Amino acid sequence: MTDHPPGATHLVAGPPGANPPLPIACAIAGLSLVAPFLFIKSGAPGPLLGIAIVALAGAGIITMSAGVAAQRRRRADSAIRPRATITPDGITLYPSPAAGARHFETAVIRSASLLPHALVIQTTEKHPKPGRHVLRFGKLHTPRETLTAALLPLSKRI
Repeated sequence: MTDHPPGATHLVAGPPGANPPLPIACAIAGLSLVAPFLFIKSGAPGPLLGIAIVALAGAGIITMSAGVAAQRRRRADSAIRPRATITPDGITLYPSPAAGARHFETAVIRSASLLPHALVIQTTEKHPKPGRHVLRFGKLHTPRETLTAALLPLSKRI
């Protein structure tokens, strides 16, 4: 990540937000623990109600564990760092320090756009995995105008 050609623009940002957010995960988990008692109190117990209660409790547990895992991932990559490098030759993504860099050459990029908290790259059929590739990030530290100007030549290739 240290050797960059001249004319490279770095997308420097903080980590993306946790998904699902922990307060929402806690609310769903709490609801999944309280709802079965409300179901039993309001209706006659039956096999479908029993299945719904177990499914709702399972959904709460899964949501809570996903929220905790998302918070751990966010804390593990909490540094403000380059998350992507945009050059005339293509775009290189650095999703996390543990994951390797992914490079998209200009020839396989159909379009590239900058959303408020994501960089979206649409690749052509020439790419091994054609379609949409998304890099999510948190607070942006590179000026948005600079990134938009760097992406403009890549976005007009349609």
